[in-house]
Amino acid sequence: MTPMPARRRSPLRASIALSLEADRRATLFTFLTFGLRPTVLILVFYLVKVIVDAAVAHDTATLTAAVTGIALASALAVGSVAYSIEQSVRMIEGTAAVADRRLMTLIGRLPGVSHLEDPAVRDQIEVLRQERVHLSEGGDALSLVLGATVRALFTGVILAMIQPVLLLLPLLAVPPLLATRRAHRRRDEAVGRAAGTARLARHLLAVGSSPAAAKELRLSGLGPQLRARHAAAAEEADRTVTRTVWSNLVATSAASTLFAVGYCAALFLVLYRFDQGQVSLGDVVLTLALVTSVSTQLSQAVQFFGFLQQTLAASRRLLWLEEYAERAARDGGGAVPAARLTDGVRLDGVGFRYPGSDTWVLKDVDLALPAGSVVAVVGANGAGKSTLIKLLAGLHRPTSGRITVDGTDLATVDPDAWHLRTSACFQDFSRLEFSVRHSVGAGSLPHADDDTRVARAVDQGGAADIVAGLPGGLGTRLGRSFDDGVDLSGGEWQRVALARARMRPAPCLLVLDEPTAAIDPLAEDALLSAYVTAARQTVAQARGITLFASHRLSTARLADLIVVVDRGRIAQLGVHDHLMAQPDGIYRDLYERQSRAYT
Repeated sequence: MTPMPARRRSPLRASIALSLEADRRATLFTFLTFGLRPTVLILVFYLVKVIVDAAVAHDTATLTAAVTGIALASALAVGSVAYSIEQSVRMIEGTAAVADRRLMTLIGRLPGVSHLEDPAVRDQIEVLRQERVHLSEGGDALSLVLGATVRALFTGVILAMIQPVLLLLPLLAVPPLLATRRAHRRRDEAVGRAAGTARLARHLLAVGSSPAAAKELRLSGLGPQLRARHAAAAEEADRTVTRTVWSNLVATSAASTLFAVGYCAALFLVLYRFDQGQVSLGDVVLTLALVTSVSTQLSQAVQFFGFLQQTLAASRRLLWLEEYAERAARDGGGAVPAARLTDGVRLDGVGFRYPGSDTWVLKDVDLALPAGSVVAVVGANGAGKSTLIKLLAGLHRPTSGRITVDGTDLATVDPDAWHLRTSACFQDFSRLEFSVRHSVGAGSLPHADDDTRVARAVDQGGAADIVAGLPGGLGTRLGRSFDDGVDLSGGEWQRVALARARMRPAPCLLVLDEPTAAIDPLAEDALLSAYVTAARQTVAQARGITLFASHRLSTARLADLIVVVDRGRIAQLGVHDHLMAQPDGIYRDLYERQSRAYT
């Protein structure tokens, strides 16, 4: 895994900042009540000592005052419990929502998609998702540690007043705390090592529980094997962590044994001094209560500090992702592309490898895409078509070479600004479970509520008949997320995605990557032909480039330029008739084989 960079912010401060952002009042109230509540028990112990000494001395007034004090302290503690817990729960729930939004924001800030395909980044995000609950509990963990610390201080002061040597007892609690801290650090490292396997288990769980995959799993009988693979991956990830946990027990058990020996010694010392008449009966009762409570305090302190360590570990990963996102954003350019193309887009010596891979997906690509043209990208599966399209859309950066837009290196252009000049429909399109209006309107957020523009995009995307058949028209909610939501077929969802890509009326680049793969073959050719023809008319306003990859090669006849990709290189360039005239060309072979198959 990529080593974490030096942290410029404290993980503790960052964790508490999440809680304060979520609900400042609930967070501060939790710190106050959880921090001071443990002192009530110390006060009660002290008042019990007063009661015992007053009873021995027959001091009725002092006895009455001490009993009243215990009653008031207990009533205050009990009466505040419900409200304190309510505020703590509100703080945790609010912090969880803030943490989720922060994680989504940071992932969304990463330019392009290359970062999300980097195994090191994906591992960090996977662990954050697993440990996200600890991000929401930062304020709660700190308030519990604060309360344990305050209680330890008060305990130490009273013990010192009775017998200074008893202060050694809290010091014996330090080794168990240090051992626990080290144990949690080693556990966090083990979780990081197991992140890749845990991510695989999570993927298998998602597939095995997905309604979309249910049909294939049942018909293929793959369910038992999928469950077995999930169990193996989950067990391997768990085993990596469990081995570390068991090895930690040796150190923590030795440190706890040391404290137990000191605890017994303290009890014998108190009883000896009472036998010698050096302390009162009340002092004995108080000392025994405090010394006995130290073991409880230790157990709680170990638990609370371990709780806090888990929170800090999750916070460090969040800070790592924040700093990574900041560096990634700084790596992008700041130039703003023009609203219209003049010359077009060029690729000079472009090569690309995915993060963590030594395999070149594209190599030495030289290509000129004229402004105002319709370009078809064709080739066998795995040839590199989709990668080429993602590079042009600014979703990836070339590993070598450069891409220029009207002579300006795309690496110097603000990625977000170029994305706003681009519109796209991909084969792996998103199924946005909004209303039809907003699922389509998401293609141009400023116009998402403009029903005229949305309706035009729906018509151009070939989805008008689908919307007309829905009970609420554009207002119909899509997907299973809603009780009254309407789920669509794969082809219908893809038409909605095609309509979404038409929301920007004049993009500099319109990308269509297998945009009709889920649509039945009888309608596919007609729909794509009509779509490309309409797109040619609208992108002409910006002299834009329409770039499409389709397995239906008959549609390539519409293109001004056909780019044939083979094994990561540009094998052929030209128009349909020119390429068909080359008897040994890849394009002619693909076209004729497909024609025979359809015939």
